[in-house]
Amino acid sequence: MNYLDSLANLGVGGAHPGGLQLTKAMLKREQIGPETFVLDIGCGTGQTAAFIAENYSCSVTAVDNHPLMIEKALKRFKDRNLPVTAICLDIEKLKLDQQFDMIVAESVLAFTDISLSLASAIQVLRPSGRLLAVEIVVDSSMSETDRALIMSFYGFRKLLTEAEWKDRFFQAGFKQIEVDQPIIDPSSISLDDAQDFHFSKSKLEEALNLLQEHQELTQAYEDILHYRIFRCSR
Repeated sequence: MNYLDSLANLGVGGAHPGGLQLTKAMLKREQIGPETFVLDIGCGTGQTAAFIAENYSCSVTAVDNHPLMIEKALKRFKDRNLPVTAICLDIEKLKLDQQFDMIVAESVLAFTDISLSLASAIQVLRPSGRLLAVEIVVDSSMSETDRALIMSFYGFRKLLTEAEWKDRFFQAGFKQIEVDQPIIDPSSISLDDAQDFHFSKSKLEEALNLLQEHQELTQAYEDILHYRIFRCSR
C-alpha cells in the first residue's frame, strides 16, 4: 500500500493542504454560476466536487485514476443526490469531449508527469478558462536526502519551488499566473470543513499507520514544505 492507496482506503475527503476551508476560500474569488462547467482533476473521494455542485449549482465533472477513489466519490454524489459526472481516468491523458471554464487540481499535479498533465488539461480548457491548482512548494535549501525521502513516501514525481511551478505553467501555455500564499488557522476550522472519512473494511490498520507517518512528516518538515494556490489563465 502506498500513500494514495491509504487515502483511498480511509476514504479521506479534503486530504489536500488546507482542506475544504482552503477550497472555499479559493473559490470565493472566482466567478462561478449555473452556466459554468467545472472539471475537478484528481478528485479523490469527491468532497470538492460535491461542494461545488451543492453551492454553485453548476455542471461538475470529477476524474481520478484510482478506482476506489471514484467508487467512494460516486457514493458521495449518490447519497447527496448530486448530478456530478465521475470518471476513472488518467489526467495525463484526458479524453473528454467537453470543454471546461475552470479546472480544479488540489494537490494532484506533483503526483504526475507535470508536463503531460498540464498539456492534457489545457486541451480541455476553454480559451477564457482558468486552472486553479493547490500544490506543495519546497524551499530551495531542502537537501537532496530530504527531497528523496519525501518524494519516496508520497510518490511525488517532482518537488518544485514556487518559481519552478510558475515556469511549468508558463511552458504549458498559460499567459497569466497569480500566486496566493494562504494562511489557514486550524482553530478556525468548523465541523463542516473538517476532513471526512469513508473507511474500507480491509487494510484499515495499514492505512492508518501510513496516515500517522504522513502527520509526522508534515510536522518534521513544516518549515520547508509549504503550499500555494496558483491561478492560471490562458
